[in-house]
Amino acid sequence: MGIFGRIDTFITWFDGVVWGLPLIILILVTGIFLTVRLGLLQVRYLGKALKFMVKNEEDGHGEVTSFGALCTALSATIGTGNIVGVGTAIAAGGPGAIFWMWVVGFVAMALKYSEACVSIAVREKKPEGGYKGGANYYLSKINKPLGFAWSIAIMYGLITAAGVHTGSVVTAAESLGVPRLVATIIVCIIIALIIFGGLQALVQITERLVPFMAAIYILAGLAVVVLNIGNLVPAIVSIFKGAFTGTAALGGFAGATVSAAIRNGCARGVYSSDAGNGQSSIAYSQSSETDPVKQGMWGVFEVFFDTIVVCTFTALVILCTGVWQTGEAGSTLAITAFKSALGGAGNVIASLGLMMFAGSTVLAFCTFIGLTCENVFGKTGRWIGQIGFVILAFVGGTVGVDILLGWADFGNAWTLTLNIIGLLCFSKQIAKWTKNYFEKGSSYAE
Repeated sequence: MGIFGRIDTFITWFDGVVWGLPLIILILVTGIFLTVRLGLLQVRYLGKALKFMVKNEEDGHGEVTSFGALCTALSATIGTGNIVGVGTAIAAGGPGAIFWMWVVGFVAMALKYSEACVSIAVREKKPEGGYKGGANYYLSKINKPLGFAWSIAIMYGLITAAGVHTGSVVTAAESLGVPRLVATIIVCIIIALIIFGGLQALVQITERLVPFMAAIYILAGLAVVVLNIGNLVPAIVSIFKGAFTGTAALGGFAGATVSAAIRNGCARGVYSSDAGNGQSSIAYSQSSETDPVKQGMWGVFEVFFDTIVVCTFTALVILCTGVWQTGEAGSTLAITAFKSALGGAGNVIASLGLMMFAGSTVLAFCTFIGLTCENVFGKTGRWIGQIGFVILAFVGGTVGVDILLGWADFGNAWTLTLNIIGLLCFSKQIAKWTKNYFEKGSSYAE
């Protein structure tokens, strides 16, 4: 076994240990703690978060609008995890894994709200425009080594994720007849163009792409569910039953224990929503919004839409069509399900959906790593980080998703742990901002 094989074995072992009880407890306990401290904010004020989508008021002077920051954050959040991740969770943990994805999604609303709040409150304007902010910045306010450690972890995480999401784009393109190498080169060229265009170029794309791709995907998913409406109730029952009893072997499905459902549901739920890892704070810190709570409400909507809406549609498509029982790899379950229900049109819709979801994530990540590297190492560091990103994107396009997914989980474990430490340290202040806003109309009211 070569050095790469040894590293891969270690990462697989590490993921198996950490993505068991340790991180699950950390995520759930922290999420529940913040939920209680914020007064069940994601329940009491979810309607207000949804209202922000209809009536968006801009009164700041940041580099991007709060809606633009949301779309940029959503472009990073809605990606491979919503299609490939859901399929992988079901393939390894059975239908019950989806219940635990919902649980993570619920507590993730409080986590994402909190990091969006802090990213606005703890940031500094740069002389040349834009802000110096994000998790690396507010963690450094607590302890400089903590902020630096998060920066290194997110750089690793974003670079490995470049391979995962590019691999997803290329696999989807390959199913439509595009040669793998050609698709990989095209994706890398587009990434390079976004690097030269900067944050404004990314926002211009995501503000148009995110709403369009989400609408098309949800409508297609709804069509599949309607065509298999007789299986809808059994599918929903299997989610709740499997969450607490496990799932027996069925057809090509090998079966799954309760622990497998919990582990895979939570791991893929975190990967899909980026729950608490601080990644979205990079986008939110550049928003024109000046009130922490108002930007935080966009964070609540982000997780709700990503996990409760998009992931649920993917799960119902897979479960209602029955393809999860075939024993097929989780990375292709969603595309197979769409194809089985809608024929060639379904294959095209699912493949294009995956390409747009994963593609928008790659574009967001290449901007995020640039901003993080610049904050830590200066402008030269930004270019080095983004060049490394393109290289790993090319590697991911050629080797595929499955090999790199565990490596991405490894990085996510570290960013998550470090960022949660920061959110807990700021939790008292976040609660104060929240109370002030909903009682007095401003987070900074005294």
